Amino acid sequence: MSNIHVNIDNLGLSELKNLLVDIRLYRDLKKQLGTRWEILYKKLENWTNTLVVEYFPAISEDLAWEESKKIFDKVFGLNVNREEVVFSKKENLKWGIKVYVNDKMIDLSYDRVEKMVRK
Repeated sequence: MSNIHVNIDNLGLSELKNLLVDIRLYRDLKKQLGTRWEILYKKLENWTNTLVVEYFPAISEDLAWEESKKIFDKVFGLNVNREEVVFSKKENLKWGIKVYVNDKMIDLSYDRVEKMVRK
């Protein structure tokens, strides 16, 4: 992490508000994520996302891409290219997919339904 020196006397109200938002994000990430906070903070600072799609091997990667593309757009508000996404086969998903954006996840697998029924 680089040392950042800011003279707050020279900042306007909107710049101070933005600085406060960044400081709170820094504090929350460090407290909640332990050692992973720095990696995520750098990605947020550079406006990059970690995009991962886990899918059941019987489903083709093309189908997983088509379904995950809808999730990226409708849920996360992201217009992503296929090259930006890391695809991973997972045997334990039981006919479905999981879509990750950084630390957020949408579970569209039957495993999720099975867990809900067991409760």
